[in-house]
Amino acid sequence: MGSRIACHFAGIGVQVLLLDMVPKEAVDSTNKAARNKLVNDALQAAIKSNPSPVYHKDALKKITTGNFDDDLKQIANCDWVIEVVVERMDIKQKIFEQVEKFRKPGSLITSNTSVFPFT
Repeated sequence: MGSRIACHFAGIGVQVLLLDMVPKEAVDSTNKAARNKLVNDALQAAIKSNPSPVYHKDALKKITTGNFDDDLKQIANCDWVIEVVVERMDIKQKIFEQVEKFRKPGSLITSNTSVFPFT
């Protein structure tokens, strides 16, 4: 879902930073491609889906991919962070704790959830 949201925002001209977990088999790797395999595979799957969330291939130039371990600090340059992780409260809380360390003061932090009430 996160990659599709990223594609929609890129399609309207917004620069997007799309992050995902480091695959278990790449945790000790220094190979950036291996560490970004999940995020890049998800983005490619979104692009190839029918209908595709990408209306113009130029929009893909607006998407930068990375992973939570290496690249979360880049959210310091973002005005809006949208959390789109698995529907498990413990994982969402962990992500929000990390986001709080790096976010830009005044940035908008939102969650894409359909399971958990915001109260």
